[in-house]
Order: sequence, then structure tokens, then C-alpha cells
Amino acid sequence: MILYLLRHGKTDWDTSNRIQGWRDIPLSPSGITQAHLAAENLKSHFIETIYASDLKRAKKTADIISASFDVPVHYTKRLREMNFGKAEGVKFTDLEAKFSYIYHAFNDVKNPERYAISYPEGETIGEVQQRFVKFIHRLSEDGRENVLLVTHEMLLRIFIETCLKKNISLKAGSVMRVVYDVQSKKFRQPKILF
Repeated sequence: MILYLLRHGKTDWDTSNRIQGWRDIPLSPSGITQAHLAAENLKSHFIETIYASDLKRAKKTADIISASFDVPVHYTKRLREMNFGKAEGVKFTDLEAKFSYIYHAFNDVKNPERYAISYPEGETIGEVQQRFVKFIHRLSEDGRENVLLVTHEMLLRIFIETCLKKNISLKAGSVMRVVYDVQSKKFRQPKILF
């Protein structure tokens, strides 16, 4: 199965460097432009179906691309951004001061605790990773071959780090293609398309 992983277009909270998480923030005008550009850049690829986070910013991005491909969009909470709990709405520059221990543990890739801790009332990295991988396993059982997933920055970073063993951050409106081997349940051949 070929997966096209798209990070939604920008929001005003992206521009002001605020943690969004499950807050339902809409796309900004530049985010809408990025979604149209992503639709144009994806035209040379075969997309059979689209799954998207049910949050406004991902839904709008997916809807723009869906109109370009004339394929349905299926919205799901399983593709939502990481729930940052009480850190949502906080500026990145204030995150360390407000949640010092958690901030440092989250950003220390050598700290095994980072997979099991969360911001107050939020999800852990491990929970997000399991949520996404379970979704992919279930999706592979449907027999789809070329699937676009419209989702969020942190979910994608967690997937790339834990499943692909890489340190890559996708920009807003960017797409990474990954092959999912249904037999081995492994991800391979990651490539940033744009």
C-alpha cells in the first residue's frame, strides 16, 4: 500500500507559534493556498481515497484536494494531532517555562521516558504512535493501494521518528510518500515529494 502523508496547510496559530493540538483552528488564507498547491502537486499521483483528521484545518485541506481528484474524504479522530492537554494555546517560546520537565523529556530523544509522559490532560507519544499504527493496520485490511492521509505535524513527527527511524519534519502543505508492506507490517521507502 502506498501512503501519501500530507501535513495540513498553515493556520494563524502556526504563524504565532502556538500549540494547537485538538483545538479546532481553521486554515489561514496562506494555508488555503498551500492546500491548493498540494492538490496541484499531487495531480501526477494516483490517489484512490483520502482519509483526514476531523479537525477543521485538516478537513479543509482534504476537501480542497478531494475536489481536485473527485474522490471521497473519510474523516477520523484517529488522524488527529497529538492532544497536548493544558499546553494547547501556549506559545512555543513559553512552553519550557510553563512545563519545564515535560518539555525537556519530550525533546530528549535519548530519554526513554518521553514515550510515556504527557502534558497535563494530554496524550503520550506512545499513545499517538499506537493510535496511528493501528489505523494503518486497519486501513491495509480494506485493500486500498494508494491512500492520502491528511494529518498534523506532531503525529507525523512521531510516526517518522518511531516507525521510520528518521528525524524529518514536514512543512505545512508538504507530502511524504511511504510504502507500507502489508505482509511484514513495515514501512519503507520514505520520500518527501514536495
